[in-house]
Amino acid sequence: MLTKDILNELVVAAYKLKGGFTRVQVRGQQILISVDHLRTLNRAKTYSKKEPDTLDWLDSFESGSCYFDIGANIGQYALYPAKKYGKNVQVFAFEPQSNNYYALNKNIYLNNLSGHILSYCVAISGRSEFSKLYIPKFIPGGNRSQFGHEDLENMKMSATHIQGMFGVTLNDLCSKWGFPYPNYMKIDVDGIEISILEGASEVLANPLLKSVIIELGTHSEQEKAVALMKQADLEVTKRPSKNWGETYLIFSRT
Repeated sequence: MLTKDILNELVVAAYKLKGGFTRVQVRGQQILISVDHLRTLNRAKTYSKKEPDTLDWLDSFESGSCYFDIGANIGQYALYPAKKYGKNVQVFAFEPQSNNYYALNKNIYLNNLSGHILSYCVAISGRSEFSKLYIPKFIPGGNRSQFGHEDLENMKMSATHIQGMFGVTLNDLCSKWGFPYPNYMKIDVDGIEISILEGASEVLANPLLKSVIIELGTHSEQEKAVALMKQADLEVTKRPSKNWGETYLIFSRT
């Protein structure tokens, strides 16, 4: 066993003695985060610092809204609005990677938010189909998983695990399976954002949709996203600069 794996096991075991979670304060909200891996502990420690622009955007929600968190990971940006707004905002969280989905549901349970967040282990994508999810790091809090094909440019390493997975377009999710049309959406899926937008024309054009925050890794992706959103009368209203890592754009209805 590698030294980092031993350290991980020791840290997780120590937190299990204290209930298996850590408490964090996020803009006045106390949130419990399950510590199943050093990665989830790191996500807890950087909760308020890593994506302040995303938290600002979540703070702008209007009461009575419906919010889709697409690529929810362990649930940080689903838990916070559910805690802040309670029954006044309906949260749907979508996360295909099974370790993340387990951690997401554990966090929902620990925070007593099952009445405010519904989570689904499906991949929002550009086509509705059964396919595979390629996972580079099969750990709780892991990212860069790819649905449909192994994209090494985005994954940065070959898959260490492959899951069977169902993918669904946003159009089908709302028109075929009866999900409510969202007022707000966060899209952070490490590589297939444009494909998701291409399968979401009806959802994007629906006047109920007020704003979308989306992570876009390259200038080409940003240009494609701007063009697709413009067709739905959604314009860039902010280019967040405080979030760590990739570029984010916020689109709003004109």
